[in-house]
Amino acid sequence: MENLNERAANYAAEKVNELLAKAIAQAYADGYRDGYKERDFEIECLNILGEEATVFNLGLPSGTLWTLKYLEDNQKKKKYLPYAKAAKLGLPTKEQVEELIENCKWQGEFSSTGMSFYGAICIGSSGNSISFLSSGYKEDDKMVGVPHYGGGNAYFWIQDEEDGDEKNAVRIYDVEGGKPKMEIVKIFSGYKLPVLIVRQK
Repeated sequence: MENLNERAANYAAEKVNELLAKAIAQAYADGYRDGYKERDFEIECLNILGEEATVFNLGLPSGTLWTLKYLEDNQKKKKYLPYAKAAKLGLPTKEQVEELIENCKWQGEFSSTGMSFYGAICIGSSGNSISFLSSGYKEDDKMVGVPHYGGGNAYFWIQDEEDGDEKNAVRIYDVEGGKPKMEIVKIFSGYKLPVLIVRQK
């Protein structure tokens, strides 16, 4: 009986080791694949951005460079991203947005009646300008902030270091007197917003 118990213990130990080895191998493979997916995503976005070629000098005191329009995919369609992916690309800070407001001229784009807000143009002292289109954001595949009759709100992510599932975004809803009417809003990080990228000189 002692030999049987010893054989059973050895068998159990072998099986446990085998199961652990399989589980560890699977975890390694899954992590490897996830890492490649993230790497592929970052390469895709860097290719789309063209990195240095698509950030421009607006003549800001800080020297911050901005993309002049929302990030697009290879088919030139606006790219909507959840916060975690957007944050890896170099999002603007609240202070950098405030610098735009203080140092640039702003123009609103409206419908012929003046009732629908289509977006804002921010013109820097260098002559370069950023387009903030009123293209809302996505909750899954449902568009939010874009009424059926046209117009709406311009949204984009900004940096947010606080813990939690809601992250900071800018909402621009009008332009008056050469300045945008805007607010910082908290939006669920899994929703997908347009993205603007910044780089420091």
